[in-house]
Amino acid sequence: MNSQDLREQCFAGVAIFGAMDPIRILHLSTERTWRGGEQQIAYLIESSRAKDIDIVVAVRPGSAFAQWCKDQNITAYPVAFANGFDLFSAMAIKRICRKCKVSIVHIHSGKGLSIAYLAALIGMKTPMVVHRRVDFPIKKSGLSLAKYNHHNVKRIICVSQAIADMVSRSVNLPERVITVHSGIDFSRFNSASKTYFLHDELGLDHTTRLVANISAVAPHKDYHTFINVAAKVLAERKNVCFLVVGDGELLTEMKVRVNDLGIGDRVIFTGFREDISLLLREIDIFLITSETEGLGTTIIDAMYNSIPVVATNAGGIPELVEQGISGFLGEVKDVDQLTDLVNQLLDNPDLAKKMGVKAHLKSLLFSKDEMASGVIDIYKKVLVER
Repeated sequence: MNSQDLREQCFAGVAIFGAMDPIRILHLSTERTWRGGEQQIAYLIESSRAKDIDIVVAVRPGSAFAQWCKDQNITAYPVAFANGFDLFSAMAIKRICRKCKVSIVHIHSGKGLSIAYLAALIGMKTPMVVHRRVDFPIKKSGLSLAKYNHHNVKRIICVSQAIADMVSRSVNLPERVITVHSGIDFSRFNSASKTYFLHDELGLDHTTRLVANISAVAPHKDYHTFINVAAKVLAERKNVCFLVVGDGELLTEMKVRVNDLGIGDRVIFTGFREDISLLLREIDIFLITSETEGLGTTIIDAMYNSIPVVATNAGGIPELVEQGISGFLGEVKDVDQLTDLVNQLLDNPDLAKKMGVKAHLKSLLFSKDEMASGVIDIYKKVLVER
């Protein structure tokens, strides 16, 4: 038996030395609200528990994730996560690791990594795995670079190859950078036909085509471009309506912009919705105009529901949307090009249907179970290396 086989057998707990201690993962959830990243953490925790991996979580008091942990009967410790220099939170993380005999600290945000880095500087020895979901470069000096290169960081998990390529250029050990795509829960959806409930709710004729984005109304989503595309399409078409599904810091500004353009009756802001799985059945085209996008799980949701996608060529989006096959890709902020791509799908329902079928098939590669299996495999490799 070679050394690698022995290490793997030891990990499985069947070596002559006896079973290992339980694997216990400490997740750091630093956000107050629930967005795509928090959903991915939840999926990962659910799959981990199903595989008998113990879970503890450090959460912001009063956060959405703290409530989820309570509802799921998951051990959660309140940690302030005030800022990236919060020494008290770093000391709390160190204490949790010691008290709970944590095997790995899994970090899900830049702030979380800063605090875990401080914990390591004051003596925390626990290996760290970092999840990176944003597609902008790591700063080339200072704390940002130092924390990613700390020897406690054993793997950096990137949700797209685009992010992995970017991170690999910045860190000392690029072999520790691994791509594990985010995934969705297929069971949220069913194959029921369109019911036009959304048309009825919004007072629209059933012949009206719906072009929608489902995302936070935040700067990096570039809703200015979305609205400008809508204005150009609507200038020539009467039976189309654009939907902005979500809430966010720029919501009021975007509503003012739409009214200034005189299209307030045909660009509708639905706000945050709980019925996304039903709403997606009603949409004809998914339009996302992000400046940056780590991957985009709402795109996967749309693809699974056989909706053709028009998207910007940003971040990890091209790893989902195959140009001319499962959708169209346009350049960031190129209103004319994106308008033309939307019009192509509106003019050619057969093409839109074919792209929707291809989109569904492509989406099957991005399940929550596949994501969780990839991450859990990384846990195992990190523990074998200890």
